[in-house]
Amino acid sequence: MREIKNALRKELISRRKAMNSSQKLAADIDIFEQIKELIDNSEAVFTYASTEIEVDTRRIIDYCLERNIPVALPVSGDEEIEFFYIGGTDKLKKGRYGIDEPPQTFPAAPSEQTLCIVPALCADGKGLRLGYGKGYYDRFLSRFPGKSVIICYDEFRREVPAETHDRKADYTFFNRKTVNNGRK
Repeated sequence: MREIKNALRKELISRRKAMNSSQKLAADIDIFEQIKELIDNSEAVFTYASTEIEVDTRRIIDYCLERNIPVALPVSGDEEIEFFYIGGTDKLKKGRYGIDEPPQTFPAAPSEQTLCIVPALCADGKGLRLGYGKGYYDRFLSRFPGKSVIICYDEFRREVPAETHDRKADYTFFNRKTVNNGRK
């Protein structure tokens, strides 16, 4: 199963790198417009600092901060991620994987009203996703009480290769498509 997932990851990353900037911008805006209602109905938003091949989360972060919706970003440990609230993006520093991380000043405690936005390379209609292979979000979501949302470019799959430890999200937002995975 690991070999299948790794081959698919390689293909999807290559495809993302081939996206031109106007395609990416249009997809980022489309996903943002779809997810705004869930953000507006959340007490806090846990998201990630996107890399150049991921759905842009800066727009989401700025939107939350402008509306005084608490927003938290993850810090990667050896096996787990922990989220910390931010007041802006000016204090972010490159972390373990070269991804922007917040200072570990204000730990974030999720509630049932917290929205967690999860990155993915592809996803299916059942809430399963293919991430980057470290399992951080699967472990985090196994104890997360709020709503979880996958954001992903148009990489809808009939079936995502999954293992027993893979966790399902409540919603999936693709550019041009939203899937309620029937969980919450």
